[in-house]
Amino acid sequence: MKSLDFDALSSLHAHLSHLTGLSISVYGENGNRILLPVNENKLLSVVRATTTGREEYNEFMKKNLENTIRKNDVSISKGPADQHYFFIPLRIENTILIITGGCIYLSVQDFENFYRKKGPSYGLLPYQIKSWYPEICIRDYADIQDNARHICSLFSLILSSGHKDRIAEKRHRLMKIIISLISEIRFDQQADDVYDILLDIILFLFNADSISIMIRDNDTFSTQKTAGRLRDQLQSIPLTVSGIISEVVEKQRPVCSESVMDILRLGYPDAVTSIYAFPIISENKVTGLLNIFNSEVHREDADIIFGICKITGFIVRLTELLDMRNKYLKEIDVLNTATERITPVKEPDMLYEAILDTSVHLAGAEKGSLMIADDDLCLTVKAAKGIHKMLQSEIKIKAGEGISGRVFREGMPLIVEDIEKHEWGSSVKRSKYRTGSFISIPLKLGEKTIGVLNISDKITGAVFSEQDMVLLRSFASFASIALDRSSYYSLAGHLKELSITDSLTGVFNRRYFEERFFEEIQRSKRHSLSFSLAMIDIDDFKLFNDTEGHLAGDEILKHIANIAKDSLRIIDVIARFGGEEFAVIMPQTDKDEAFMVTERIRKSIVEYLPRTWNIFPNDAITISIGIASFPSDGNDRKSLIRNADKALYTAKIKGKDRTVVWANQQAKPF
Repeated sequence: MKSLDFDALSSLHAHLSHLTGLSISVYGENGNRILLPVNENKLLSVVRATTTGREEYNEFMKKNLENTIRKNDVSISKGPADQHYFFIPLRIENTILIITGGCIYLSVQDFENFYRKKGPSYGLLPYQIKSWYPEICIRDYADIQDNARHICSLFSLILSSGHKDRIAEKRHRLMKIIISLISEIRFDQQADDVYDILLDIILFLFNADSISIMIRDNDTFSTQKTAGRLRDQLQSIPLTVSGIISEVVEKQRPVCSESVMDILRLGYPDAVTSIYAFPIISENKVTGLLNIFNSEVHREDADIIFGICKITGFIVRLTELLDMRNKYLKEIDVLNTATERITPVKEPDMLYEAILDTSVHLAGAEKGSLMIADDDLCLTVKAAKGIHKMLQSEIKIKAGEGISGRVFREGMPLIVEDIEKHEWGSSVKRSKYRTGSFISIPLKLGEKTIGVLNISDKITGAVFSEQDMVLLRSFASFASIALDRSSYYSLAGHLKELSITDSLTGVFNRRYFEERFFEEIQRSKRHSLSFSLAMIDIDDFKLFNDTEGHLAGDEILKHIANIAKDSLRIIDVIARFGGEEFAVIMPQTDKDEAFMVTERIRKSIVEYLPRTWNIFPNDAITISIGIASFPSDGNDRKSLIRNADKALYTAKIKGKDRTVVWANQQAKPF
């Protein structure tokens, strides 16, 4: 919707409403009405004022709006009060609109028939019929079609033209922003600062997925900067002047490739599916690369980016010659890079490691630990450097105990020059540390302390400074937010898994099956595909429960679910349908192939299910299976499940332990 000019849309809507005299509305693809009719039809207003009329109208509009989007074609339908309406779909880039209009009768006779037969149910009095003649709109069917076509053409022409104008305007603004950003670069800035501006331009103005900037040293390019979704994976991958990089260097022009072999030869991971390499040129030599990954770059944009790279090469060369650096700005840049590294990490264990690694790196230290408080306010080590992983789980510190416990309890950071001389460090053995300098920072969310970050042993052997403290505290604030976000992410993932799986068997539950089944029907209808549904029932399961007990029955259900899941293909979906019954959706699978898949399940259960029962009289646990296929055995949920159940019933009465398919109105075993 953002790409539409609503002023132009409203103006066009008003003009066409007055010109045609029709009641015209504009809807979004979700069924939300964007523009109300300028001249609401009075008869329709009376009809909609009744409960029945309002419900009929809403259902009519909902159904026709959905059909219009699905068919993507102009349609005419008769609605409440027997009036005719047209529905026109419009697509402007990624935006879908539906233009509706009408409240039209094809003849006076049509109006009179409606009024006399149905009018009283809407509160229309018979003796008032003549007073309605001036209010009704009468046109023949061909006129309605012509009006719909003309309205469709006008809306398409004007909205498309407006969209192109906005694209051109956007391109103009883009160039102004780029020129403004570049013009603000000072020649006394360091190369890192220039590269950061380049990253921001590409990442935010060109919607790049991932980016890396590389610096050339002889025949090797090493990564200088990364940004975007894959920034961590791109950080340590060097490139040599070979393959497509040779072409970039020799011809001094950008090269794009989506070839799997090209990308693998460069050493990038599977997550990289495309690369667009731009040369950064200085003094007629390629001194660096700007690589854009997994992003669609239009030719016009590529020309702009190449120009930006040329300017970048020129500015970087000047900054290198001046060789001036502002240490404070460098530290802020390092902090930004550090927070960017942990931003995409959501899994708690990975986030613990990322936070600690980043903190140790920021402080220039060798050792450290990240401790998180549990519900009992007891600190446990979640990540550590300098402590063996086997020992981490054994370290537990109560609030107020030792240095970490006191920092946690008081919520105030601590920095010491010599841990042995500090009043809190009398119990700490100096032999554990190479130096005596130590930083301990509380991780806080508002007034609540959730953990402690400890850093020790500066690589240089020096003591930690207040500047180190400021840098680490800034990072700790962001890390605390990331930890809080991660806890919600983990909880959401766990709740999602619980909501779609059966708690006993671990396969999908009935609710998920219904959603997936509906999606598969819609997908198969849309793309003219077939799929099969299998209903599985455990033979004599009630007898088994009666003789062996329900706990033993639960174990059988778990075993059968696991065996069936292992016997299915990756595209198949198995769910517990209820009790001892399972359902399997097999996408793009005809009856012959479905029979082979389910027979594999049936035979595997007989072969691999462990015999753990004592009283149950059968030698083996068996299953019966019924199969129905879309669309030959039904094109909706009810008929497919019914026919699969009928086939299952046939399998039962024919002796059980078999698979039966539904065909030609009757179940047939293969």
